[in-house]
Amino acid sequence: MKVAVFTDNDFSKVNGVTTTLRAVLEHAPDDLDIRVYACDDVEIETDDYLSLAAFGVGIPFYTEMKMYAPPVRRLLAHASAAGTEVVHLTTPGPVGLAALWVADRLRVPLIGSFHTDLAQYARILSGSQALGTIVGRYLRWSYAKCSRIFTPSEATRNTLIRARIDPGTIEIWRRGVSTTVFDPTKRSQALRASWGVSESRPAIVYAGRLSREKGLDAFAIVSRHLGYAGVAHRLVLIGDGPMRRELEALCPDAVFMGMLRSEDVGTALASGDVFLFPSRTDTAGNVVLEAQASGLPVLVSNVGGPQENLEHGRSGWICNDVVDFARRAADLLARPRKRRQFSERAREYALNRRWSDALEPLYRAYREIGVTRSDALHYPESSFVMRNAGDTARVA
Repeated sequence: MKVAVFTDNDFSKVNGVTTTLRAVLEHAPDDLDIRVYACDDVEIETDDYLSLAAFGVGIPFYTEMKMYAPPVRRLLAHASAAGTEVVHLTTPGPVGLAALWVADRLRVPLIGSFHTDLAQYARILSGSQALGTIVGRYLRWSYAKCSRIFTPSEATRNTLIRARIDPGTIEIWRRGVSTTVFDPTKRSQALRASWGVSESRPAIVYAGRLSREKGLDAFAIVSRHLGYAGVAHRLVLIGDGPMRRELEALCPDAVFMGMLRSEDVGTALASGDVFLFPSRTDTAGNVVLEAQASGLPVLVSNVGGPQENLEHGRSGWICNDVVDFARRAADLLARPRKRRQFSERAREYALNRRWSDALEPLYRAYREIGVTRSDALHYPESSFVMRNAGDTARVA
């Protein structure tokens, strides 16, 4: 079975989508021939990954990241030459639009996976409810063309249902984690010393984009509450983004690691003591599983997908608000024995969330949808207007 996976997240990026797609390729069974299609500044071609060089512009409200105008005819030519039998849409950006068109031209089934609630991101980052509504309508339009849609959590499934996507097309595909890349044995005393942390001054760690939609204002408030309670700690933030300067001002005593190589993230996580993830917008929060695999108790919000990726009261806590985050953090930081118990349970939980098991629903769908190819959705030619000059696309 030949599967073409289209994404606006090229593999030079490190985020939940690329982590997931790398796992899709790594664990693919022998009967599935999967290739990821993307765009980037530089062209890269391997057996299972093709990134075509394209013109890119900064994403509105997040100019550090780019989206690219895909060379749609070249993408079609590559997918056709590969004998593609199923197209998988993972992002609704320009490359996602190309996926719709390629599936239509090849007359093959189209499935989708929903990774990011862009409507909510647009609403938060722009401050405009109207823009969030427009983006939400666009997401509904694009994903409604998929014969099957995968979401990483029940919370995200409910979001799509509220957006009037047919519930019968939506399935859960939960995320997994590499328990070798993320392992407590990678804990580094040298790194901890550079952070200025110890058993008497533990580290509260975060990893991810430093951006407003992640709810990172919570860190300054949590730290202040811990200070009032006399709980020694240090904040360590891994990642970068448009909110970094603001956070540096709000949390002057925090350690900012910036972007790390993938192989170094596991060491940094394992070197922490508690993982705090205040996002209320994440559909899954892969890093919550990575932190637990690294042996860290996790604190997450009661809104969004991350709350479905821990054992409440055993490997971490689901927190109702910022005061609850501070209370739970203080309890774990001030009680080393309890923290070690949570750490052990976190690792045990992660060992049961391996990628090899998590990916099975997706692989099964490829097979099921591929064999019903004759029933694939077909969209009228008039639905899209493509221009070879510049290879850009617009929705009619």
